[in-house]
Amino acid sequence: MKVLKKLIAWALIPIILELAGLFFIDKFYLGDESTFNIKKVDISSKKSHTKIKVKIPDDAKDVKISHNGNYVSYYENESIYVVDTDKNKKKEVDVADGAELSYYTWDTDSDVILMAEKISKNGSSYLEFEAYDAKRDSKTERKNDQNQVLEILLPNSNYEVENVAFSGASNVTYVVSESAGERSRIYRIDRMTRMNLAKFRATQLGNIAAINTEDGDQLIYEDRSSNRIRGKSAEPIATGENAMHYLLGADSNDYIYIGNGENDKINKIFVANLTKQRSSWKTYKLSGYTDKKNIYVLRDGRIYVNNPSQNTVTEVATGKSVQYEGKLAGVYNYGVISISGNKVLGSLFSN
Repeated sequence: MKVLKKLIAWALIPIILELAGLFFIDKFYLGDESTFNIKKVDISSKKSHTKIKVKIPDDAKDVKISHNGNYVSYYENESIYVVDTDKNKKKEVDVADGAELSYYTWDTDSDVILMAEKISKNGSSYLEFEAYDAKRDSKTERKNDQNQVLEILLPNSNYEVENVAFSGASNVTYVVSESAGERSRIYRIDRMTRMNLAKFRATQLGNIAAINTEDGDQLIYEDRSSNRIRGKSAEPIATGENAMHYLLGADSNDYIYIGNGENDKINKIFVANLTKQRSSWKTYKLSGYTDKKNIYVLRDGRIYVNNPSQNTVTEVATGKSVQYEGKLAGVYNYGVISISGNKVLGSLFSN
């Protein structure tokens, strides 16, 4: 009997200690009289962006900037040079041996450059693609679903890449290849790097863009022959006004931006969503006619207009302007870049 009592006593000891601990916590830490000082820590704040100042050679061409301003790039002596705008360090990105650079552009959502290179093989011309990741300083060949280098056979050696559009969410790339006096080609490359010719109406092709719908990615293009913006099945996307229509771009939410005007100048911008009624589209009327090349649409939907005579870039929706020096070279998420002498200079948007 004594042994049983001892066993029970020993078994109760840890239970009593646990209950005592809970009582202590409740009384002294969780009691009604207790107060706590809580400090909110904001971990979502953006990295502050410094003003860009990058030296470039006098013969530098095709100066571009990544979507967030982390890198400036230019073309010189058969190579692309990429400069880290924070550390001001330059790296050379060689074009593949035996190839000629036809076109390059920054991805709209990452620090990656897509390079379209033209090669000659067995008497024919081909396009090949390489991607350069600026953060990792690494270059990779685009390969097809059979792990072979993706090659596009061109109709002849005069064809060059003139434009590239990224669809965003569906990760599809549209590549426009053209040669003077010949029919344009649009190649669709999907996330598996499968390639096919995109169908579009035989026309004098203008600008292109890509959006996503319930049916997947969709090509939008300018039909300059008949003054139409066309989408799926070549159906026209009309603004309802009697004017020349110009495709300005598309944003990450799949809105299309159409400029109305004449002679490549625009005085009104329509923000179109193909899933909504025409009456719900936004319309922005500009203060005067503006050359279409001076209008920039960012991926988040902001629209900026460059005024070269005053060296200002103005956001259409808010009227806020930023001043720059020299000649405007590009607009990115946080500001603009311009070329003044042998320098690329950045000016930040105001908050």
